[in-house]
Amino acid sequence: MKILLYSDVHGNLEALWAVLKDAEKRGFDAAFCLGDTVGYGADPEECVKIVSGLSRGTTVLGNHDAAIIDPVERGYLNTAAQAGVRFSIANLSPESVEYLKSLPLRIESDHGFVASHGSPNKPEEWVYILDSMEVREAFRVMTRPLAFIGHTHYLAVHNGEGRMNAILPGNPIALRPGDKCIVNVGSVGQPRDADSRAAYVVFDDAAQVVEGFRVEYDVDAAARKIVEAGLPAILADRIRHGY
Repeated sequence: MKILLYSDVHGNLEALWAVLKDAEKRGFDAAFCLGDTVGYGADPEECVKIVSGLSRGTTVLGNHDAAIIDPVERGYLNTAAQAGVRFSIANLSPESVEYLKSLPLRIESDHGFVASHGSPNKPEEWVYILDSMEVREAFRVMTRPLAFIGHTHYLAVHNGEGRMNAILPGNPIALRPGDKCIVNVGSVGQPRDADSRAAYVVFDDAAQVVEGFRVEYDVDAAARKIVEAGLPAILADRIRHGY
């Protein structure tokens, strides 16, 4: 079975369409969105409708999603992020808000992996997995050998020694039986690994292979919409530069 995994759409409709179109050409049997469908971008409602409407789709809650429904969560975000959340609140339908409220923090998949937005260790605390200590803590609680996450906006894999290595398109990763591994699927709508292209991952659970992909999209159109919506200009600059 081929499983599409993507994260951090952040209201970027152009990037989301590009990823889904590219993934559809390659073929997938199920899709997992790893949170933060909203925030930062100018099309939160459209993105929620697409993600929630995927017939083969499953979604977990991200911290920006949580900030839509919980004022306490908003207080942990920086000024630009809070502006994105306020914009999303003003532009989401009641149905989309209810959808976000329904999302779980973590999913234990029958396909041999756990999915969460941040670390699978205390997912409600939105821990960024960036170094070996966070990797070890995540490994300690993982009930499956494989975890897929988002949150950092880096397309990367964390091996058993805790090192973070970039996932390069065209270089599939063969998983070793019994080894624990954490894969960050990167960001659809706002990559921060110095590559402005939208990122996603496909996991072949039969072959035990993970492959990362990058997709060109109309960045200028998405950036222009951010500025026209009155959102902070830095949010447009980020998607242009990929950091």
